[in-house]
Amino acid sequence: MSGQPLQGAQQLRGAMPADAKQPFATMWPSYYALGGGVNPAVASFSAQQVAAAPDSSQADDAQKREREQRILKRKQANRESAKRSKLKRQQAERELQEHARRVDDERDILSAQLAAAQQRYVDAQAKHLDLRRKIQAYVDNPSNGGTAGSCWPSG
Repeated sequence: MSGQPLQGAQQLRGAMPADAKQPFATMWPSYYALGGGVNPAVASFSAQQVAAAPDSSQADDAQKREREQRILKRKQANRESAKRSKLKRQQAERELQEHARRVDDERDILSAQLAAAQQRYVDAQAKHLDLRRKIQAYVDNPSNGGTAGSCWPSG
């Protein structure tokens, strides 16, 4: 631009002086007042705004960084959640294995007790049958002369 922003507009209006009032200036639509037109005050203000505003690439970079930070934070939260889940699963597995070991130990103890009880029962039955046999032999043997204990071993 040459220093005079109104050069093109002055040519269209018939070379009006720069300090002359523009006709219908108060009736211009807001489009021109907001910088869409050739209004030098608004144009210079818009240029200042553009110069003062952050670059769109900088804003894009900032948004990208924020997005990447959110993604990283979410990934970290997911990793921590997975780690907590893994630890909980491992703890549950350890508790299950400990419980299974206790159940196996108790089963082994009860199995040993059952086997011992069954052996005592078999021994008691054998002793019972032996006593019945001896009693029957005593009753069936009249040759002993009725003496008690003749069928019993001496000792």
